[in-house]
Parts: sequence; C-alpha cells; structure tokens
Amino acid sequence: MVTVVEKKALYDSMMQKAKRIGEAAEQEAMEAEQNRTISQRVADIIREEKIHRLILPKEFGYPQLDWRTYVDMISTVGYYNLSAAWLTYFFCLHNAWVCYYPKHIRDEVINQGGFVADVFAPVGKVEPVEGGYLISGKYHFVSGINYCDWVGVGAMMKFDDNDKPERVGILLKVKDLKIVKDWDSLGLRGTGSNTIIVDKVFVEPDKILRFSKIIEKSQPPYDDFDEDYLYFNTPFYPGFYVGFAAMALGGAQRVLDEFKKHTVGRVRFSGVKEKESPTSQRVLSELTLEYISAKCLMEEYIKMMEADKGGPYEGAKYKAIRAKIIDKCVNIGTKALLTLGAHAVVKGHPVELFTRDLMTIGTHITSLYEDGIIGYGRHLFGIETNIQG
Repeated sequence: MVTVVEKKALYDSMMQKAKRIGEAAEQEAMEAEQNRTISQRVADIIREEKIHRLILPKEFGYPQLDWRTYVDMISTVGYYNLSAAWLTYFFCLHNAWVCYYPKHIRDEVINQGGFVADVFAPVGKVEPVEGGYLISGKYHFVSGINYCDWVGVGAMMKFDDNDKPERVGILLKVKDLKIVKDWDSLGLRGTGSNTIIVDKVFVEPDKILRFSKIIEKSQPPYDDFDEDYLYFNTPFYPGFYVGFAAMALGGAQRVLDEFKKHTVGRVRFSGVKEKESPTSQRVLSELTLEYISAKCLMEEYIKMMEADKGGPYEGAKYKAIRAKIIDKCVNIGTKALLTLGAHAVVKGHPVELFTRDLMTIGTHITSLYEDGIIGYGRHLFGIETNIQG
C-alpha cells in the first residue's frame, strides 16, 4: 500500500511539473512562434523543475520514473504546447545516452548540470591526431541548442574490432562551436532547432560513444551501474524515441477539446447550431475513437518496452507502432481543422497551431509513416530490416 501511495504521489508531482511548464509555454506561444524559440523564462522553469535530471540513475538522487509516468508527463506538456513538450522531452532524454559513457565522462556532464542537445546524423568528419581526434561538420535541426552547454554529434568511424565503419556519438561543449540561428519552420517553431558548425574541435577518445555497443548490450561499460535505471532495462532506441508519440498524443487531445469547444459555439448562416449537425457529430465521434486507438497503441508500446529486457526485439514493430500513433494524431489535427472551417486557419488559432506542430512531429526521421509501415511489413514476411526501433 505504501508503494502504491508513493507511486501516485510521484505521478501527481510529475504531472504538476508538466502542467507548470506547459501553461507557461502556452502563455508565450505566439512570442515563441515569432522568436523561433521558447523564452529564457520557460527554459528556466524546465531547469527549476529539474526536468533535465529526472531520467538519471538513482545515485544522483532523483526519482526512478516508470514508462507510463514518463510518457504521461511528456503528453501533459504537449497538451499545452508542443514545442515545450519537444524540449522537455529532449532535455531529460539526452542524459540517457550520456549515462553510457565511462563514469568520469558521465559524472562530468551530469554534475555540471547543463542541458544536453544532440544531432546524431553521421555527417561529421573525424581526423585522427595525437591524443584524440579533430571533429568537423555542419549539423542542422539541433533542438534546444540555444540553452544547452553540451551537444552530441554524429559521425562514421572505423574501429579495430569491426571491419565496417559504424555510427558514433561525439560529446562536445557548445562553447567550442558556432550556432547559426536559422530555424524557420512550419511547426515546432519554439524548439529553436538551429544549425551548429563544428570546425576542427579536439575530442578525446573516451568522449566517443559507439552505438553498436549499446545495441549489443543495454547496460553501460562499467560494473557498478544502477540495475533499476529505466534505459538500462529496455532496448535503447525504442526507449529513446517514445517521447515523439507521447507528445503527439497530448497535442491530439488538445485538438479534440478545441474542436468540441469551437463547434459548440458555432452557428452556420442557416441558423443551424453546428453541434446539432450530423457532420460535426460524426467527425468528433470518429476522431475521438482514433485518439482512443492511438492511446491503446501507446499502451502496447509501453508493455513491449517493459517486457523486452536484453536479447533480440522487434525494432520494426516499435517503429511502426510509433509511426501509426503519430499518423493518427496528425490526422486528428487536419480533419478537425478542415471541419471547423476558415476561422480555424487564422494564425494563432489553437487548432491551426497544434496541427502545424503535429505535422512537424510527423516529419521527424523516426516518425515517417511510410518508412515505419513498410519496414514492419518486411519484418512480418521475415525480411531483414536492420531497424533498431
């Protein structure tokens, strides 16, 4: 009974944190749209609530979240503002890959306390030099970089124990690179996903993370690790990507609420109240059932993560479920927008804003619907896909 009460108290606390962040970001939504980033105030609230320290091993003194609490926290922020949900997710998530570095690197980053960004597209050039490497590259879409002290970047490298080059993550300090503030997008404008330029930055070998090693073994390369830590007990990539579907669910729920609110107050030229129209009744019913089915898929995804502890797992299934959830949420936005009519496309209307943001979530490389569905179909026919989740 004590455990149940404690878990409920933790859950309620996380939802309050999420609500505070979301409401603050919602108040500044149009300012963030114009500035193409959340404000310092919202970033400070995320820091005050210690969101960037939530997903950490227990030795750092923070609560161990279960997957449902984590997913619901991200969804709750998303209900109020999807750009803020994106960054809330990233600022707590990115410490997860930091925890796979050797302990002295992990501790340096975590104890310093700064936000961590990443962009692991393997576009970097790695040049061996005495004592380490020089890293160069131009990386786009680095979400939240305006407020980060650390960033992980991607490259391909060859190692002695592998006959093929492999994808790696390289940890850098933001002060050692250049930020180009060029983010100007359809949606998620408040994420400040700017470009960074890395120009021959020196990095020690122990700040290079081999993702192949994480795929082989979900635990880190040191012995006394926290065996209860969330990311050490599930396939890494499905756990790393779960937040995209989580925030989409929050945004879709908000669209449904806004659709109902604006339909109730709408009267057509003929004098017919729109809530009495079979058209809007059917749409609300249909979209609500779509949302319920998306929530059920999220529950299945969580159950899979809780069950898959070590050994082979169905990466293609994870990706397909996530893509299907997000696709359903995008369709909820677009159908609601088209049904509400012209007033809903006015800049700043909640349905207009959330629909653009949902569409942009759907364009993320891990969310692309056709890739996810086709990959799972190949997997079902026994064809190798190499999809990690």
